[in-house]
Amino acid sequence: MALFGKKETEEKSAEVKPPPVKKDIPMEQKKAAPKGPPSVTAKDTSNDTTYLGKNLKINGNVSGEGNLIILGTFDGDFDLNGQLKVAQGAVIKGNIRATGVSINGKVDGTIEASEKILLDTTASMKGRLVTPKISIQDGAVFDGELQMSQKSLQAPKTATFETKQPSKAPTIQPSKAPAVSELQ
Repeated sequence: MALFGKKETEEKSAEVKPPPVKKDIPMEQKKAAPKGPPSVTAKDTSNDTTYLGKNLKINGNVSGEGNLIILGTFDGDFDLNGQLKVAQGAVIKGNIRATGVSINGKVDGTIEASEKILLDTTASMKGRLVTPKISIQDGAVFDGELQMSQKSLQAPKTATFETKQPSKAPTIQPSKAPAVSELQ
């Protein structure tokens, strides 16, 4: 009887604790957030992740280092040294240049990734893709041009004078004979 007795239920009701306070974090942020405690050092700031919220509508350009997750609407260009993720429901009109790009939302523009581009099942992409590796999942919509190259997208180094010297072009002497043309 001790298992279902009245005394136990009275004791448990006396020990009622308030429910823990939940932080209101969007589901996309929970999925994308790294597991475990954050470990940020002075040298390792490239693993920082920035979120542009679902209710934001931004016009402008973004550049810098670190990872970025877009949840809202963005009209402009991105130039990142890091990963960029376009979450489901997000809309981007502009060009993207990043180390890696993952698309779940809608993008209209050019995407250049030095490592990889992923078009997930809910992705809608219209424009140009430039990357050495690409993954297009079933259900993704892609309307545009794809350029795959093994080379890095970094600007090529300019040749110095010592390494490359212009060759002398042969000179061509004009002929002294009159030009003849025949009309038929």
